[in-house]
Amino acid sequence: MYTQTIVRQTVETMEDTVYKDNNNGAVYETDFPTASESHKPAKNEYICDVLVVGCGFAGLNAAWAAKMEGADVLVVDKGMPGYSGMSPFASSHQWFDEQMGDDLEAFVREMVIANEYTANLDWYRTWARYSKETYMRLKDWGILDQYPTGEETGFHVDGDWRHDDLRGYMEYNARHDRRKCWIRTLNRFHIPYVPHTMLYEVIEQNGTVAGAVGFHVPSGSIITFHAKTVVLCMGGGSIKPSGFPTGCDTFDSDWIGYRHGLPIVGKEFDDFHFTTSYAPGNVLANNGWQYAENIWLCGGDITRQNLEMRAKRISNSLIIPRLKAAEEGLAPYTRSQVISPGGRGKSLSKKTEDPRTGKKTSPSPKGDAYGAAPGMHLHLGCGIWCGIDDLEGKTGLDGLWVAGDGCNGSCVSGSSYMNSTGFTSNFCSVQGYLAGKAAGYSAAGRELSVISEETLKEYRNEILAPMNRDVGFSPAWARDQLAALMSPYWVSITKTESSLQNTLELVLQLKDQVIPKLVARSPHELRSCHEMVHKILCAEMKLRASMERKESRGYHYRSDYPYRDDDYLCYLTITKDGDRMRFDRVSIKDEWKGNTDLPYAERYQYFRFPGEAAAKGLPEEPPAQMPWAGGSAKGPAPAEGNRQEGGK
Repeated sequence: MYTQTIVRQTVETMEDTVYKDNNNGAVYETDFPTASESHKPAKNEYICDVLVVGCGFAGLNAAWAAKMEGADVLVVDKGMPGYSGMSPFASSHQWFDEQMGDDLEAFVREMVIANEYTANLDWYRTWARYSKETYMRLKDWGILDQYPTGEETGFHVDGDWRHDDLRGYMEYNARHDRRKCWIRTLNRFHIPYVPHTMLYEVIEQNGTVAGAVGFHVPSGSIITFHAKTVVLCMGGGSIKPSGFPTGCDTFDSDWIGYRHGLPIVGKEFDDFHFTTSYAPGNVLANNGWQYAENIWLCGGDITRQNLEMRAKRISNSLIIPRLKAAEEGLAPYTRSQVISPGGRGKSLSKKTEDPRTGKKTSPSPKGDAYGAAPGMHLHLGCGIWCGIDDLEGKTGLDGLWVAGDGCNGSCVSGSSYMNSTGFTSNFCSVQGYLAGKAAGYSAAGRELSVISEETLKEYRNEILAPMNRDVGFSPAWARDQLAALMSPYWVSITKTESSLQNTLELVLQLKDQVIPKLVARSPHELRSCHEMVHKILCAEMKLRASMERKESRGYHYRSDYPYRDDDYLCYLTITKDGDRMRFDRVSIKDEWKGNTDLPYAERYQYFRFPGEAAAKGLPEEPPAQMPWAGGSAKGPAPAEGNRQEGGK
């Protein structure tokens, strides 16, 4: 952190700069990284049919699909394809396979009940339609290749994760590094990519997309992209990751969408991940084997009995523990505690040809502290809202599509993440494919609208503003202040009107007093300055959305409203309306609501929020039998004998 006043010359080309410290009047040559000719990219302007922004699972599939439509495709990534965002840490992959006994309507019933009657079933059925071909495609690209585990190779020893040789294992298996498959695939299909470039804004001219503008992070050079269509696959965000790999995810697409007047959905539902209290910020200690080992192949085939068991188990392992920890605090941590999935998420079809053997990551330290990524959204439940009937990621801005976790607010996971292990990586791939295909097809019928030099000059000045300020605040210091505000349990877990309102007032202080004065001393800090703008915006959205939803549901718990309220069977969208945030309710389809004729105690009986039983006059422990949504909103469950043998 730095707080001293810095005086500096105006910067246009990011040349080496001399700094003057006002505290002592000394003039000195900075030790901070500055640009040189070797840092600058060879090219500052690109023309393409389809621009894909971000290259994780969604982005790679979007680029390939657009290319298959005959489009001239360009990929831009803030880091490096395959290595940025959360994709490098994907640990499991699921797909729907009817030939192995998977039952689509059983899957759908799981989503209805376990995701608190707010899951987007249209997107879920769309995933089932495309998921197997997506698995086959990723397998062909090498991303899902299987190789020996840490235990099998001896790099995980003595049954004690503290003795693991993670570095040795990664070096031993360097030829299997799945992250390299992203660039190999791009090269295989002759799709060029621009790495280490932060997209700042999508450019709109005459009511339609004309491309985008950003900057090369190592040098600060402004990069212009003229494009007929744009697909955003930029991920979600966190305020300051602690033990969970979200360092590159910073709400960039939310900020872009909000600026263009597009609605943002799902901000009230929080991430559920845990970290270790003794090493909360050590990503490799908490997620090392997930990074180094296979992407495990998961099932599959769900029975009614399995459905009930799963919904109860997940709620009791994810929701209740985090609420108890918030109310009671943490027990002393024993470093020998480990979590070893041992085939979690495996298919139970008993078919020897089924490759879905489940998640078997080598034992890792068991997380005991909730909040590994403050401010992070619920998986697949947050992002730019495209409409209740959209199934391709087409936004309200002509020529713009969105796809992937935290970018497309599909709400496929409803208000919680109770769907099956490995769903995210496959679903993001499916969603990327559909968005890229649509964008590629659309580009064929469009004329290129070249971005005007006047527009580019305006954005160039806006992008470089933090470099040209004489005095200001460090983005790292501002980030830590925001993390301190948004991390406490009473903001992210046990919310109340007063705790949310008090925090909002302090966040608005940062927004009004600090954000306009952020100063960058290097191109890398320039990136951090713009990311802080996005983080502040999303913190405000999260706080306001949490106040707007006056109930408890899924991963949103209000201790002052500790019960479900079916008046909130809707999605809350946030749209820019002048200088304020406007909230609207999007009614969800009747089928997604389950059986609304059931009494409250029968409808919500798989777990109780703290205080819910007292507020509703119910027993503290719910009955053993779960409600059943049936094949339709009120239909009965199918007989067990009417489906193939197996369960999840």
